[in-house]
Amino acid sequence: MADLYAAKLDAFDLEIEQIDDEIDIAIVRHEYPYKNGALLENLGQKARSIRFRCYFWDDGAGHETYDLHEELLAHLEGQEIFELVHPKYGPLRGSVEAIHINHDDRQRTATLDIMFVHGAIEDSDDTAHEDIESSAEEAYTAGIDEQQDVFSGDVAAELGPESGSILGKVLDPEMGIVEQFSGITTQARNYLKTVEVYVSTLEGTLNAVANPANGLVSIINYGTTLPGRVIGSVARCIERYAVLADGLRTAPARFVDNLSSALDSLAAVSGNFAKTTRIGGAAHIALQTAYCYKDDEERRAVRKRAEGLPAFDALGNYTAPEFSAEDTQPMTVRELEASLAAVRGVLQDAVELSRENSSLKQQALQLQTHVNTIKLEREKITMVQLDNTLPLHLVCLRYGLPYSAAERLLTINDIRNPNEVSGEVAIYVS
Repeated sequence: MADLYAAKLDAFDLEIEQIDDEIDIAIVRHEYPYKNGALLENLGQKARSIRFRCYFWDDGAGHETYDLHEELLAHLEGQEIFELVHPKYGPLRGSVEAIHINHDDRQRTATLDIMFVHGAIEDSDDTAHEDIESSAEEAYTAGIDEQQDVFSGDVAAELGPESGSILGKVLDPEMGIVEQFSGITTQARNYLKTVEVYVSTLEGTLNAVANPANGLVSIINYGTTLPGRVIGSVARCIERYAVLADGLRTAPARFVDNLSSALDSLAAVSGNFAKTTRIGGAAHIALQTAYCYKDDEERRAVRKRAEGLPAFDALGNYTAPEFSAEDTQPMTVRELEASLAAVRGVLQDAVELSRENSSLKQQALQLQTHVNTIKLEREKITMVQLDNTLPLHLVCLRYGLPYSAAERLLTINDIRNPNEVSGEVAIYVS
């Protein structure tokens, strides 16, 4: 018999012989007629497959494990997700794909060849829902074009037919606006002066705060025309306000209120261009709120993963969680609703100024959908009625949840004292 190693599959202690592992890469081959070779596209690793052989036998000298293999087979029939403590890789969660059985009742020996598939994605929700960050950035980028169209429409309403040549002129970003136009009417020149004053106000606001070089605003192409110059200045100005309020991101409701107050102040000094300021500011506040929700969702996912891991491994070693007690807690339901109400109020004000701006409506819908389906997981929540007052940890255990799920239950309930919970309580369906 080959050297055996100690392993564990759920609660079953095993003696295994390491066979081999298999890691496949998903490679797409794009082949073209009359051209040698192929263009390869790497789509990432497939699930790792681990094959190993378990030995069970009775030797009449104290080693009595033969009957254990039947218990293990019965256990494998009724489960979908298992935890394998591998002698080299440590704890792994996944599924058993295949079992080959060889046993001898006369000798009371048995071997099980097991194919274990490691699942790196623990929660199907990680892939079932739209990512709030990427979708928000896509909507914001599309909104830049709409903001330029709205501004162009305002210029056309002010200057009439003359606006065509003004809006289409390519501008040098290093020069002033008015000095680049010649042969225009006095009315147009006076209007462009107000535009230049507006842009100067935006560029001079919080000019001591540096815009992030890796932010979305820095990589968007605003174009070289007058609408691009104006809308780009609005975006960069609001972004500086967001950078200044960065310390409030862990409290999104306060963060949104802070940016909303800054937007009101900026709109008050924008003169005839307050509409442009409010539309651009609302879109950027919605984007920053989406970033806050994305960060909070990652914190929630880390804690959710930790709930399924034992505090100690098979060897008795403490398994430290991915987070510490000092880390920011996920938002509660009140914080979510407060932040969502605040940002949708800002977006509503902007929509009333520009009903044709569909990107603002899309941003509002994205945030609402995220709060409903991702953050609160309403489709996985049920209401239970407690007959007696119980600590929240016991409520978790009573309804099949790990005790560590108590922190997540606090985020969906209005519980003043976790040690004395009574009445109707929302719990996650296990």
